[in-house]
Amino acid sequence: MEIHGKNALVVGLARSGLTAARWLSDHGAVVTVTDMRPPSAFSKEIPELLHRKVGLELGLHQESTFLRQDFIVISPGVPADLPVLNLARQKGIPVVPEIELAGWFLEGRLVGITGTNGKTTTTALLGKILEASGSPTFVGGNIGVPLLMAVDQNRPASIVVSELSSFQLETIDTFRPHVAVLLNLTPNHLDRHPNFEAYVAAKARIFSNQTENDYAILNADDENVMKLVPSIRSQKVFFSREKELPSGVFVSRGQILYRVQNLEVALMKTTDVRLRGEFNLENVLADAAAACVLGAEFDSIRRAVREFGGVEHRLEFVREVRGVDFYNDSKATSVDAATKALSTFERGVHLILGGKDKGAPYAPLRSLLKDRVCEVLVIGAAQKRIVSELSGAAEIVEAGDLETAVRTAAERARPGEVVLLAPACSSFDQFENFEHRGQIFKALVEKLGQENSKTGWDRKAQPAHPVRVPAAHSAEAPPSLLRGQPASNKSVEVPMPDAGAEHRVDLPSVKPERSMPTENRELVYVYEVSAEEAHTQIAQAAGSDSHELTLDPADLAPPGEVEDEVLAYEVRSPAGHGRASSDVRRDAFAEVEINKQIRTREVK
Repeated sequence: MEIHGKNALVVGLARSGLTAARWLSDHGAVVTVTDMRPPSAFSKEIPELLHRKVGLELGLHQESTFLRQDFIVISPGVPADLPVLNLARQKGIPVVPEIELAGWFLEGRLVGITGTNGKTTTTALLGKILEASGSPTFVGGNIGVPLLMAVDQNRPASIVVSELSSFQLETIDTFRPHVAVLLNLTPNHLDRHPNFEAYVAAKARIFSNQTENDYAILNADDENVMKLVPSIRSQKVFFSREKELPSGVFVSRGQILYRVQNLEVALMKTTDVRLRGEFNLENVLADAAAACVLGAEFDSIRRAVREFGGVEHRLEFVREVRGVDFYNDSKATSVDAATKALSTFERGVHLILGGKDKGAPYAPLRSLLKDRVCEVLVIGAAQKRIVSELSGAAEIVEAGDLETAVRTAAERARPGEVVLLAPACSSFDQFENFEHRGQIFKALVEKLGQENSKTGWDRKAQPAHPVRVPAAHSAEAPPSLLRGQPASNKSVEVPMPDAGAEHRVDLPSVKPERSMPTENRELVYVYEVSAEEAHTQIAQAAGSDSHELTLDPADLAPPGEVEDEVLAYEVRSPAGHGRASSDVRRDAFAEVEINKQIRTREVK
C-alpha cells in the first residue's frame, strides 16, 4: 500500500503506537496520534512528535479526526470495537493493527506464534534455533519489539519470527504468516473478549490468509486446537507430547522424533531440554516442528535447545534465601499459565496469586493446591474473587500487596520449599505491566537475600521500611495514573536492615501496552497538522539523528506573555469545547515546553 502523502491516524500511544507513528512519519505519511490519556502521560514523547510534525490529540477522541483519515492503525491495548472505530469502518476507512501495517512491507518468510501460554518462550527459542542455523532472523511482535522495526533493517531478515496476541490478530485483513504456530487454547482475556468462542476466533485468524503453500504447526494434544483443523487450508504439521504421530514431531521413549514420509530423525533427548515443566517440553516440540519446515539444521535445533535457559519472568529462578527457592513467573497472567507453573513443583509451594481479574474462573487451580501448596497469598484487585473461588482448597492469606506477600511467604517457608509468583492475573491494578511486577518481585527477593547475608534475616526483628512502589503504581492510584505516567528511569526504594537506611534498585524502563480512558480529565491537548506543513520538513525529520528539541530559555516566553500568542495546539475541555482563557493557556504552556517557532505557528 502506498502511504506517502496519506492521512494516517495512530490510536494508542504506547510502545507499538509510538513506533508506528515514527515509521509512518519517516515514510511520508501525514500522521496524527490520539490517546485518551492526558498530555502529562507523554512528557517525553510530545517534543519528539512535534518535531516530526505529527498531529496530537490527547485526552479525547474526536469523530472528525477519525473520519478524515485514509487509514487508521490501532495499538493492541485499544479495544477494536470502540464506537469511533466502528464509525470509521462504516465510512470505508481501513482500521488495521500495527502488525498489518508491518505485513504490507515485510520481506522474507514470516513466522507467527500464538496461543494462550508459552508464546514468548517459544518465540525466543525459535529465534535462537534459526540464528544457530545461520539464518538472518528478526524476533519481535508481542514479545516486546514492534514488528515494524523489522521493515527497515540494514540487513533484512530472511526469517521474521513474531509473537502474536489475540488483540493483534483480531483485526488483521491481509496479514499472512508463512508458518503459523498455535500452541494451545484455554480461557483467557475474557475481560476483553465477550466469551471464549470470540477469543478462539481471534486466535484462529492467524490461519485466515494462509494458502496451500504455507504451514500450520498445531498441538495434537489440545482439543480446542484440533477443533480448528478442518478450517485450516495450509499444510498441517502436528506435535505431541502424549502420543506417537504418523507424521510430525513427538516424544517417544525419552527422545524427540521428527517423522515425515520415509524420514525419521531423532532430534534430541528430552533430557536435553533445560526448561522446567512438561508445558515447556511442548514449546520445544512446536519450535522443532517449525524449524524443520523452515529448513533449519538438525544439529542447530539440538544445540540451541540445550543452551536455552528460558526468558525473564517466565518460571525464572531468582535466588535461594535461607534454603528457600524463589521463582518469578510474573508472565503467568492466565489461570492456565499459573496451573502449568504450579504443576512444575511437587510440594512445598507458597503461591502468590492475584492482580487484575481477566474473567476466567480460578477453579482449575483447586486440584493442584491440596498436595502441592502450603499456602496461597492473594494480592491485588482480584483478591476477593480468588478467596471466594479457592476457599477450602488451601490456607489462604489475604496479603493485599506484593511486598507483604513476599515477606509473609519468606517468614513461613522452610528450607527446601518454594515461593512462586504465578499471579493468574494481569498486572494493571498495581503495576505498569507483568515486567514491572516481576522486577519488583525480584528486587524484594534480592533485598531478603541481602538482609540474610548481613544480619541473619528475621522478619519480626526488622523495622517497617516497606519497598516503595511509585505512587502511580500503588493500589490507591486511579487506573489512568497506573498506566499513564512516564516510565523511564524507574527506581524502587528497598529497605536496608540498618536503622532505616535505604538501597536503590534501578529497574529498566517499561511502558504499558494499553490505551485507557483517563479519569477526572480537566484539559485535553490538540495539535493539528496539515499535509503541507508535514511535507515541508518530512525529509529533515526522517534524517535527523536526534528528535529531542534543544530549548534555549531565552526563546521561551514567560507564562504571562502567552495569553495573546497563537499556539500550535489548542486546549479544550473533555467535551471538546474551546477554552480561550489566559488561565487555560498558561496551564497548557506548563504541560509541554516547545520552542517559540513551533509555539507561534498557525494551526493549519
